[in-house]
Amino acid sequence: MATISDIIENFILSTLGNDSDVNLSRNDLADYFKCSPSQINYVLTTRFNLNRGFIIQSQRGGGGYIRLVKIKNFDNNYIYKLIENMEKTISFKDAKYMLEDLVSKNFLTSTQARTICYAITDKALSNPIKLEDSLRANILKSVFVNILKEKENE
Repeated sequence: MATISDIIENFILSTLGNDSDVNLSRNDLADYFKCSPSQINYVLTTRFNLNRGFIIQSQRGGGGYIRLVKIKNFDNNYIYKLIENMEKTISFKDAKYMLEDLVSKNFLTSTQARTICYAITDKALSNPIKLEDSLRANILKSVFVNILKEKENE
């Protein structure tokens, strides 16, 4: 059964369609789904972030809106921005979404993404102290920097 977050995400994706951006009203969406605006914020920040290939631009105030932009034109600056904005920790779920997005943008092959995925599972990173998320972030940053160097030397 789909959660309200899933329903909101699917609605936004269908509204976006094949376009590269869409303007949304947080309050209008909250009214439409009969939820609080914070639920809309939650969906936007967890499911439409840079790790998933989106940029959110916000205009506050009476006529405020949220512009959701799907990054379609891929270049190495996108990877640098991903590395720069990556938190000190990253969950496996978010890392997987990031890898899927990089495959869709042809930065990684699906084989490379699967290999990285295996290397950053909780099982592969297990240790007596819960450091998996910070180790995962460090591994991803290192892998992306090295792939960028290889691509720049081609």
